[in-house]
This record gives sequence, C-alpha cells and structure tokens, in this order.
Amino acid sequence: MLQKSIEETIRLKARLFKTLGDPNRIRILEMLRGGEVCQCEIVPVIGQSQPTVSRHLKLLEDAGLIRTRKEGTRVYYSLVSPMVLRILDAVDQEMVELLAGELAKKMGLG
Repeated sequence: MLQKSIEETIRLKARLFKTLGDPNRIRILEMLRGGEVCQCEIVPVIGQSQPTVSRHLKLLEDAGLIRTRKEGTRVYYSLVSPMVLRILDAVDQEMVELLAGELAKKMGLG
C-alpha cells in the first residue's frame, strides 16, 4: 500500500514539473506572486495570443496551481497556495550558476 502512495506522489511531482516546464507558465506564476491578476493583464506581458495564454492558464489550473474568479466579462487568476513559489525560489542565482558551470564543463567550455 505504501508503494502505491509513493508512486502516486512521484506521478504528481512529474506532472507538476511538466506543467512548470514552459517559461511562459513560470512568467504567469511570477505575475501571480503579487496577488490576483486579470487575464487581460497577463496577455500583453506574455506576448502571445490570447488563446495561447488561455491554454497556459488552463494547464496551470488543471495542475491545481491556480484558481479563477469571474467578474463580469473579466477572468481573474490567483495562486491556490503560495507554496508553489517555493519551487521557483529554490532555483536561485547560486543554483543557476552551479548548473551553468556544470553544463559548461560537460561542453568543454569550463
């Protein structure tokens, strides 16, 4: 029984990282760091078409990372929990430099 729970957790983590695997979805989460944001504000920042941004938002919502609220014709998005930001914050400048250094070594550049 414990093994099944571990496998479910691994699948959930993989789904989460797959969802976070697009820079635009990370940009959206960073925008939501400050609180609720209207889709009309997200589209120009992402620089993609409204349908494409909607698809990103739907993936984030389906993964349980964000929620929606409608007000008239506007749709507002917010984080389900600020805990998701811990994942983004874990990849800090020190980690980026470490990974970049390792990659440079593998490519014979460092």
